[in-house]
Amino acid sequence: MNKIVIDESNVELKKITKKLDIQVNKTDTITGIINIQINVLGSTNLEIVYHMNANKYLLTINVMPGVKLTLSTLKEGSKGKIQSVFNLFEESEVTYDVFNSIKGIKEMLLVNLNGPKASFNYNFKGIATDKETYDIVINHNYKNTVSNIRNNTVNIDNGKVTFQVSAYVPNGIKNCLVNQANRIINFTNNKCEIRPNLYVDEFDTTANHSALIGGFDSNEMFYLKSRGITEDEANKLLISGFLLSDLNSQSIIRKIKKTIKEYWR
Repeated sequence: MNKIVIDESNVELKKITKKLDIQVNKTDTITGIINIQINVLGSTNLEIVYHMNANKYLLTINVMPGVKLTLSTLKEGSKGKIQSVFNLFEESEVTYDVFNSIKGIKEMLLVNLNGPKASFNYNFKGIATDKETYDIVINHNYKNTVSNIRNNTVNIDNGKVTFQVSAYVPNGIKNCLVNQANRIINFTNNKCEIRPNLYVDEFDTTANHSALIGGFDSNEMFYLKSRGITEDEANKLLISGFLLSDLNSQSIIRKIKKTIKEYWR
């Protein structure tokens, strides 16, 4: 598998094939931003691992027509700011798994669906222990495009999570599918927010969104406890199901399982 390891300001490319054209610019001395641009020339897999320490990154990924990218990203460390920009063209497809296990982050994700039948499928998982802010913008710039956005986060300790998810479908951009599903399991008294926005100016669009903040369903807890499972173990089982669902990346699945064991022994 193609792999990029970003250790603060050092960017290491591992097992990179010719299907990826990667350009890394040195840290901007004025803004302190590390710029990485990836052109995906052929269908492939890519794993990106961030080890952060108050770093700033700008990641741009251009997916060429007819190309399928399966992407997984793991972020760990403390603090950091990331802006990720995806440009998808005709019949290109991105399946993107993310796990954040980082003490504080501010992140923006911008997706431009620039060709017919372009598809972006995003599956975010996180365990928040500090302030985390996510701004996700999906631009359906062409007809027959698809976006599926799923955000699942468990909030503990000093965690405070905000999701703002906005999808845009202008008039005349027909036959688009726009899905958002956002959920925060909050084990604290801290305020968390979800702001789902659908800016749709075209009748020929299928659009759905959900936003849930709170604990697990009481019926699920009752069922597990009625089987002799303690409340702590029941929470652990439900957290595992919540964070491991719908993932494709085996490395992220392994990391989530390890992290759950660290927090819920």
